[in-house]
Amino acid sequence: LYGGIGSILSSFGGFVPLIGSLLSIAGFILEVLAVNKISRAVNDRDIFRNYIVALVVGIIGVVVAMIFGAVILLLLGGFEEGMYIFSREGYSLPFIGAMVLVLVVIWITLVIAMSFMKKSFESIAEKLNVPMFKTVATLYWIGALATIVVIGILVLFVGNILKIVAYFS
Repeated sequence: LYGGIGSILSSFGGFVPLIGSLLSIAGFILEVLAVNKISRAVNDRDIFRNYIVALVVGIIGVVVAMIFGAVILLLLGGFEEGMYIFSREGYSLPFIGAMVLVLVVIWITLVIAMSFMKKSFESIAEKLNVPMFKTVATLYWIGALATIVVIGILVLFVGNILKIVAYFS
């Protein structure tokens, strides 16, 4: 129940005006509690450990990408007069390059994080005999790899919907 409600809140809570962020955070916490309870119930600490590693890698990746992007943009804007972030014609070439590098960093950490998430959900599928978790694991993995060509975002969204179904199974 924690996992299902948590998945709903973390996936769709952000769409609620004013309190959306709080709902998403509450959902995130409920999901973590659910995976921890499942891990304890089936006596397999690796389920929770892999889940936490995935979360930590994802958070660190986003933070590193933000810092990396900020440093690059500061450096680009500060060295020469002609290297501003925005030019009269639109975005400058160095700005686009910096954004591509930031997106690559985020993509690499997403792939690493989803490999751990995949292990966690595959173990849950096996231990609880709920094959839908294995499907979610596969969709998360494929979605992470495919985000480089944008279609992966849709695959990850489908994975989130199926995760809600899996928790309520």
